[in-house]
Amino acid sequence: MKKALLWIFCLIALMMTACSSGNEVRTTGQNVYLRAVAKEISGDYVSAFSLYQQALPLLRQEGHEGLIRECRIGWKRTFLIVQEFAATEQDIRDTLAQTFTITEEQINNLISRIAYLDMGGSRYYFSDFMDTVIHLDLTLMQQLPAVMARNRLGYQAVASFVNIPGPTSGSPYINPISYEAVATYAVPRNLLPADGLLKIWQPVPIVIDSQTEVEITQVLPADYVVNPATIGGNLGDIYLEVPLGGLSGDLNITIRFKFKHYEQRFTMIDPNNVGDYDKSSDLYREFTASRKDIRITPEISDKARQIVGSEQNPYRAARLIYDYIVEQVTYSHMPYGTVESLGIPASVYVHEHGFGDCGAQSMYFAALCSALGIPARAAGGYQLFPGMEGGHFWAEFYLPNYGWVPVDTSVAQIANYLPELTPAQKQAFKGYLFGSLDPYRWVVQKDVDMPFSPPVTEPTMMMLALQMPAALCDEINGFPEEVIWPYYQIQFTPQP
Repeated sequence: MKKALLWIFCLIALMMTACSSGNEVRTTGQNVYLRAVAKEISGDYVSAFSLYQQALPLLRQEGHEGLIRECRIGWKRTFLIVQEFAATEQDIRDTLAQTFTITEEQINNLISRIAYLDMGGSRYYFSDFMDTVIHLDLTLMQQLPAVMARNRLGYQAVASFVNIPGPTSGSPYINPISYEAVATYAVPRNLLPADGLLKIWQPVPIVIDSQTEVEITQVLPADYVVNPATIGGNLGDIYLEVPLGGLSGDLNITIRFKFKHYEQRFTMIDPNNVGDYDKSSDLYREFTASRKDIRITPEISDKARQIVGSEQNPYRAARLIYDYIVEQVTYSHMPYGTVESLGIPASVYVHEHGFGDCGAQSMYFAALCSALGIPARAAGGYQLFPGMEGGHFWAEFYLPNYGWVPVDTSVAQIANYLPELTPAQKQAFKGYLFGSLDPYRWVVQKDVDMPFSPPVTEPTMMMLALQMPAALCDEINGFPEEVIWPYYQIQFTPQP
């Protein structure tokens, strides 16, 4: 990323020098923008963000159309970084001491393991460090009743399926739940620009083997719809455009849809009869290749071989990788905006830091499998556990005789958090989530980094996944999602 920025900086500086040689003096906005780019290249993202903030309104006033977009994108890049890395060491010490019964030795050890960035001569730590520390030290998690209650709720949702025998033949798709969903926007008019075009990509379900009977039943106002729902491809979205100049009141949008989702139980798999891969097929080439966030590096390939040892069977190798992640990769929320802004693949980040959330763990699983020639991907959308609905991702690996087999490492880790579970209960819970998934899911995409329809022209708040609406608007200086998301809701209702 810094190399690309350096090229941009040199090109723009050259263009501005040419203009200056023609008796055109650089404007204040141009100078501030160049200072912002230089600060970003140096790694001083705090100063860069402040300068991009100053430059953008100046460039608008000065009419520098060619630089306005680049400045806005720079604003977005650096905003994500300074938002996700804003905590100081003292912030962490104070918060941990005030929240937990904890020793100084514990605090020092945890600080040494929290992700950080050095910016402008100061060290800043991951803003969501609390999520990291409670998963690094489970004695701290157990001091938080609300977190433990949520863990137990997740365990209970899945445990009801664990001890029920799965099919030994036939379809792995059983016990479906039908859902109706309604997504609503109610954005106050005064928070939106007077003019311009607001572009929105709304996530909707796709049709796959485990999710059927998808129907978009209502979109209001219908005039906003430019691209109707894409439900038969790799990612489900509806593309809307809102002409803000004609918006007299609040922005109100309603989208309703239905779908049926099945529990997946691949209990009929015979590990000795998984079939042979067609290595010339499109599927094999695509899902064993190194991709944007499912990146295969020499280090990840070495780790994959280390995990599986001499095991050649893809089913058994995938199980060894699954077990490794469940037991050795700590759950933690991820600085996705930062890794996107800095061009760091998610799988590489997990490999280097030893932690990741549901999506990052799934991408790491997929990278490890793909490195061994086992096709794999990271699918997701929402988990719909009763009482704890929210964005979620899991992984899938492909076996020729069975298709895409699901695994969910991060949900499996819930068993590690509950001290009241017996070893047998933990083993059964983790075993279920290798090759089986509960029906409490809403699938929006088959893999990460799937292009929206139409493709976005500049960064959105979350590029690798569409779990919340994505949005663009040239007249909004930063991310339109910051304006929209607080006024967006989605509700799911299981049908009898």
